[in-house]
Amino acid sequence: MERITDELRAQVIDGRLKPGSRLRQEEIAAELGVSRTPLREAFRRLQGEGWFANHARQGIVVNEMTIDEITDIAVARMMLEPVSAGLAARVHDDAAAGRLRDMTLAQIDPMDTHAFFDSNRDFHFEISGIGPHAKETDLGRTIRRHWELFSRYRLYYWRSTVHVNRSEAAHLDITAAWLERDSETVERLVARHNWLAIKDQIEVLHPEAELDSQLLAMCEKYGIGV
Repeated sequence: MERITDELRAQVIDGRLKPGSRLRQEEIAAELGVSRTPLREAFRRLQGEGWFANHARQGIVVNEMTIDEITDIAVARMMLEPVSAGLAARVHDDAAAGRLRDMTLAQIDPMDTHAFFDSNRDFHFEISGIGPHAKETDLGRTIRRHWELFSRYRLYYWRSTVHVNRSEAAHLDITAAWLERDSETVERLVARHNWLAIKDQIEVLHPEAELDSQLLAMCEKYGIGV
């Protein structure tokens, strides 16, 4: 079932399954080469995580992100990721430093949005100390889950060279501070970097929404102008 749930999450994240679209279980089962029973179990699990909803008339549909959901996820990211990255900067080993240098120096085709999406995810997990080489922890699972939930419908972000260039510049600044073990600067830079992505997503999906007081408080904490 893990393979099925991972694939369905990936299809939402990369845009193959569109927000609000109705899913036909028999077609999905055929595409994935699985029976209906494990597929139903995967859908139940993913509904609990917020990826899908089961409506009486429509059946299973891909959830759209409400402003409340975006805010809840954003607050969690602003609370957890900067602190985790600051801690990882303080305690990382030489192997982690080497991996981060390699990520920063890697040349990625600017037209390959999927590659940029994957590269961004790997960078954020590495600086937070929760990448594939790290010990598995509840904190790591929580950060990864919120990152993935936030990343729904974000593939459009990497279709803009402005966003790509801005992200790469931020990654370079974060990497420099991280390698110097400057945890305070890392924490502040990661908070700012995350906030710009959060603000962009709110403006795209809910341009009329007012910013939540908790988000504003987190921005004030890190000296971020809104």
